[in-house]
Amino acid sequence: MNKRGMSRDGEQSRVIVSLFLILFVGVADNQVVSPLLPAIRADFGKSPSEAGLLFTGYSVCAGLFVLLWGPLSDAFGRKQGLLNGLVLFLAGSSVSFLAGSYPALMTGRMVTGIGAGMLSLNAIAYAADYFPYAKRGWAMGSIFSSYFAALIFGVPLGSWLGERFGWNSVFGAMGGASLLLTVGAGLMLPLLPSKRAAGGETTFSEYLRRYGSFVKERTSLSALAGSFFASAATTGFLAFLGVWLHDSFGISGSSIGLVFLISGGAALLASPLAGSVADRIGKRFQFIASSVALMLLLLTLPLMSWGSALFVVFGLISLAAAFRQGPLEAMLSEIVPSGERGSFVALKNSLSQLGIGLAAMVSGLLFEMHGYGAVCLLGAVLSLLAGVSMLFTSRHRNL
Repeated sequence: MNKRGMSRDGEQSRVIVSLFLILFVGVADNQVVSPLLPAIRADFGKSPSEAGLLFTGYSVCAGLFVLLWGPLSDAFGRKQGLLNGLVLFLAGSSVSFLAGSYPALMTGRMVTGIGAGMLSLNAIAYAADYFPYAKRGWAMGSIFSSYFAALIFGVPLGSWLGERFGWNSVFGAMGGASLLLTVGAGLMLPLLPSKRAAGGETTFSEYLRRYGSFVKERTSLSALAGSFFASAATTGFLAFLGVWLHDSFGISGSSIGLVFLISGGAALLASPLAGSVADRIGKRFQFIASSVALMLLLLTLPLMSWGSALFVVFGLISLAAAFRQGPLEAMLSEIVPSGERGSFVALKNSLSQLGIGLAAMVSGLLFEMHGYGAVCLLGAVLSLLAGVSMLFTSRHRNL
């Protein structure tokens, strides 16, 4: 391999590592709040429902403000969007770390959510601009394995910090990590040219026109629907898994953690491989096949008893999720022209947040009335709908 090829490979590795770490911190920051919630409630004297508003504030800000950042990402570039998002993330984490009241903590979490929305949007768009579509499945699979890594490593580490040094220390650590990432991303990520569409403007009317065009066009609408259903499909399954294991089998918290560790570890290791396979056999085909497999596994899960077979099913569910995540992100980045990619990813992320929120609400009602089997049935139906939706992206035969 010549020096130019080696240099390009080294740059690709730096891009993947940088985006992986950025998403790892962003995802872990949100996931780690759950184990910190009891201590936060005790410090501020809040009820469970009041403390739970921290999740709502974060998600609403992430889901709404990302619609503003999408066209700006197209206009001013992905790297600038990542750096701005890291600065906002640092500001929100600092406010959360120093918060002496619940309103101050809520403010910090809302600002952090705004920054996190920018990070997710620009990380996806940056990877799509940098990597050719033929290698994008592998790249997206590698980068998005950060979601599973955050669950396996980030949450336990954050929980330990919270128990040892207090819940606010976790937000301080997140702020420190975002500061280091700001410097690192500035140095390691190459500056890509702006992908602004010809004649595009960053005005409110242009925002509405662009988002409206995505909804009116069948291919982009089908892709958005597929992402919406895919995000919603596993929400209830994950949210009530621990309660089901405890209530049905009397499983302790440490054993439940072992389930997540094994299943998450399988997905973490499989994600890069899944992306490489998708580049060879077709990303749309792999997404649809994985969605059907996930549907069947979710229907099987509530019928299982505690034992090795249950762990096998958990592992297969994680593999199915891993085998569709990278291809999904790669596909969605190719649906629209590169000059509108940031806007499209922004709308996709916003709808995904909506899908997660609605699925969580409906799953809670189903769990109370009909049990975990009904929750898994909902997830199976949503997973099937995700696969069916992608069948209608027919204009892009090369997906």
